[in-house]
This record gives sequence, C-alpha cells and structure tokens, in this order.
Amino acid sequence: MSKIDEISSKSKKIILDKIKNAQIDIEKIPTIDPIEHIKTSQNMLEELKEKMQANKYIVQECSKENLEETINQIVSSYGYKTCIYPSKLDIDIEKINAEKKTCFDQEVENLRQELFHSDFSIIQARLGVSSHGVALVTSSKDQPRMLSLAPMLCIVLLKKENVVKSLSEALNLVKKENEILPSNILFIAGPSRTADIELITVFGVHGSQKVHVVFY
Repeated sequence: MSKIDEISSKSKKIILDKIKNAQIDIEKIPTIDPIEHIKTSQNMLEELKEKMQANKYIVQECSKENLEETINQIVSSYGYKTCIYPSKLDIDIEKINAEKKTCFDQEVENLRQELFHSDFSIIQARLGVSSHGVALVTSSKDQPRMLSLAPMLCIVLLKKENVVKSLSEALNLVKKENEILPSNILFIAGPSRTADIELITVFGVHGSQKVHVVFY
C-alpha cells in the first residue's frame, strides 16, 4: 500500500468512526400545510370534480349499487374487451363485461403479456385532493403500481367521502394509516401527457391515454 493510500484509508476510518459515534438530536417540526391559508371551495367534492376535469379526467358519478353498470358503460363506449384488475377491489368483478379478465396477483414477470396487452384496468383510489384535482393511489402487492400505467384506459374508483383539502393532509392520513409506508404513493393527475419542442401535447406516452374517475 502506498503512503497516499495509507493516509486515505486512515482518513476514511476516522470519518466513518465519527459518523458512527455521532450524537444527533433531530427536532421534529410539524408540517406546515401551504393550502391552509389559501381560500378554497367549501364543497371539496365539487371542487375536486371541477379540477379533475381541468386535468383531463373524464368524471362520472354513480351509486355503489350501479358501479359495475357504470364501468361497463365506459368500457362499451371504447369497445374494449380485456381487463386487468387488483386482487382487492370494491366491485363484483364477475359483473364486468370483458372477454378476458386478469387478476394482477402474481409477479409482473408472470403476467407481462396480460399487463401490457390488456385494454383497460380498474383501480381503487384511497383519496381525492380537492386543491389539485388529483387522486391518491397507494400501491402494494394487492394493487401494483403498473395497473395505472400500462393499459390504454384506467378507470379510477373513488368514494365520495374520501376527499381531503390538500396534498399535505392526504400524506399525513396515509402515514397515520400505515405503520410502514406503501412502496409507492401515486398522485394521479389524469391521463399521461407530454409535449415536444413544437408544444404539441401527446397523451399516453408514460401511462394511460384515457383516465376515467368514478365517484360513488
């Protein structure tokens, strides 16, 4: 070992020992909600619908009893035939009209063909955020993240009572509900879109080209 390497090794050990033995006091500061002092609509549900439409969601509303019928109407309007869905869903999947229905309950390597060739997916949103017009979706083995990205059409189900005012409030609620945070917390702001240097908007480049949200 050269003299330079020896000095470098000793310096590295000194630094690592100092880090290992350091006494660090972390002060927990409450999160400041930037939306708290901004005037927003008193009716968060209506505000959410309005802003979701501005984000290019296709917004629909129905009762819990008519969820499957509403989904079938959406799918029929596009003529889609194949569906992929999570293992836990707030509907009777047997009532969904599709020639092929695949449950995403395996590793992605085992369902690659079905995932990337299914016409549409159905997912459950945990929350809607009225300040930004987005849906919060937590991913897990029961509802993998790719369900919202791969199919051409993504149908998002959202309970009307699960609407909060801000992103901060939504995140704090997810933290409260989960001792270990989900692997991904997604804020879906409508269909995937991008623009080239000519400012031409293209939909569906990095995710679903069409996104419906169904309030029930």
